Amino acid sequence: MWTIILIALNALIVALGLYKLLKESKEGKAHTKTIMITACAIVVLNGIAATLDEVIPSKTEGELTEIKQEQRLQREMLGEVLDYLDGLPETKNPKLKRLFEKGDALYNDERYPEAIDTFEACLELKTEDSERLALLILIGNAYYTLGKLKEAEDHQHEALLIGERVDDQEGKAAALGNIGLIYQDRGDLEKALKYHREALEIEKQIGFRAGEASILGNIGLIYQDKGDPDQALKYHEEALKIDKEIGFRQGEARQLGNIGLIYQAKGDLDLALKYHGENLKVAREIGLKESEAAALGNIGNVYYLKGDLDQALKYHQDALVINRQIGRREGEANQLGNIGLIYQDRGGLDQAL
Repeated sequence: MWTIILIALNALIVALGLYKLLKESKEGKAHTKTIMITACAIVVLNGIAATLDEVIPSKTEGELTEIKQEQRLQREMLGEVLDYLDGLPETKNPKLKRLFEKGDALYNDERYPEAIDTFEACLELKTEDSERLALLILIGNAYYTLGKLKEAEDHQHEALLIGERVDDQEGKAAALGNIGLIYQDRGDLEKALKYHREALEIEKQIGFRAGEASILGNIGLIYQDKGDPDQALKYHEEALKIDKEIGFRQGEARQLGNIGLIYQAKGDLDLALKYHGENLKVAREIGLKESEAAALGNIGNVYYLKGDLDQALKYHQDALVINRQIGRREGEANQLGNIGLIYQDRGGLDQAL
């Protein structure tokens, strides 16, 4: 800011100096005094501006610092994947059944790397198209949860091709919604919205309300990213209503967290804390560690914004422990960044580093 002011004032001084020189020229007067005064004024002005730049931070710099801090204050806001099992739980193939049950237990226990290995072992067995489609979706979702988007996308597209070939509408809807989620994470919101709307149309046609709720919530996240909190709130509340009606507590936990994030963005921190707290309660009741870690991280962020660094640190450390337990590297990275920011604000720069 001071540099701009300096340029403007320097230009004004030079213009006045030239004007005086021309006037003195016409009157036949000496120019030395005018030149010296103009030069001295420029030197003094440069010195003042340089001092001000050192002492007083400009508004632009202050705003940039605030933006950087906001960017570094990571949020836990994952979309909701759509799982699809088809007939795998009732398969007549005993070897496939045994392997699938093992993989499903690992998946539900959020031990995703081991679940991926087990589901891939299932794919090596003789499987029906619909079973293969379901396994590919599960593997893709496990990769997505681990933050490995390329692997997630490859598996979801392969599942979609099978779904289109055998006309499996529920499998197609799940793959479409999951691909939308991947584009959402990459920041391609229009493409994400296209996939989610295709999936939503199928879910409504086949009457699968849990899938409908999941996609509504994911569309709500897109509107959050677009900076339209009111539209986002509408989608999340609609999703929450369906999840409560059908008793899908996992979806309920996720939507409570998403609504909390909207109020957090609006600056209503008490209401944000209320929804994040409800999210944490549900997540713990159903033993969903990923959702619990997300809720803890979001509560930590709210306390950070409230200026309560001790409470913020406690919640982020708890979230970090859980993310490490379940091998969720993206969540681990977010929490490490948040904890670093708290130590930085406290003045503990070595610890922050």
